[in-house]
Amino acid sequence: MEFVKYSLEDGNLNGCHNRFIQSPQVAYFVTTCDKYGNMNTTPITMGTCIGHNFFSFTLSNLHVGEDEWDLDKNEWKDGIKQSYANLREVPECVISFYGHDMIRESWIAACPVPKGISEIDVMGCTELPSTVVRPSGIAECPINLEAKVLHVHKLGKKWTHFVCEVVFASIHKDLDEINKTGPYAGYGMLNINPVLEVYIAHGTTPETSGLKLYYDTLDLSKIERCPEDIGYSADWIGDFEGWIRDEAGRGRINEAEIQRALELKKLWEVNRDPVKNADVKKELTDILKKAVGKA
Repeated sequence: MEFVKYSLEDGNLNGCHNRFIQSPQVAYFVTTCDKYGNMNTTPITMGTCIGHNFFSFTLSNLHVGEDEWDLDKNEWKDGIKQSYANLREVPECVISFYGHDMIRESWIAACPVPKGISEIDVMGCTELPSTVVRPSGIAECPINLEAKVLHVHKLGKKWTHFVCEVVFASIHKDLDEINKTGPYAGYGMLNINPVLEVYIAHGTTPETSGLKLYYDTLDLSKIERCPEDIGYSADWIGDFEGWIRDEAGRGRINEAEIQRALELKKLWEVNRDPVKNADVKKELTDILKKAVGKA
């Protein structure tokens, strides 16, 4: 198998397409406010949930060198993203997930609306007063998560990573009910038909020659459960012995091989040096490959 290899250590793609690195991600709004209470809403796709209690997201072109503040104007320098400036003044935000029905509004929010003018108003949407944080949510968005900034990390020359804690959630009542009893119960935001940013490119005609975002949606009919003929039966991952015994129950290994696998696991845990304990590693690996049908 042949590979094309790229070095990214100098901070440049060096010919590698960014979509090999940045996968499609669900789009959402982040609403912040400045110290006067002026709202800013930004459509974002770079960020993800960490665990069950924290939501992490990144914003681009957020700082200019080390000096971000214009002393003469007594404000943030030109080129500083409003969302970044607001989060430094008021370290709180609302993350609002939207569905395919709000594609047009998301593009409006991405337009260069003057600083201090609310994109929520320009989009024709309705502010949803927050319970804990100062910025508002968006009433038309089925999911609004109020969050407080915990950490700010600058990455490279123009990126900043904000780590936030979600402290309050407002969910449309009908979505909450669908998630409990609908055909896709438990799927959460998949029930709002979320959109994923997949590409930024020029169109193919003179009328569409400008750069635009390309979106996709998920086909829920293609969601499938992990195969039942492999893995621990009683839980998602389980423990080693339970997993091995379940694989043996499917007829791929016998009781003697189970016992040998348990012995080898203990020997490997004592010394995980792949050179000095190479024989143990290989024998254990061979049994595991046989157990999952890959021998």
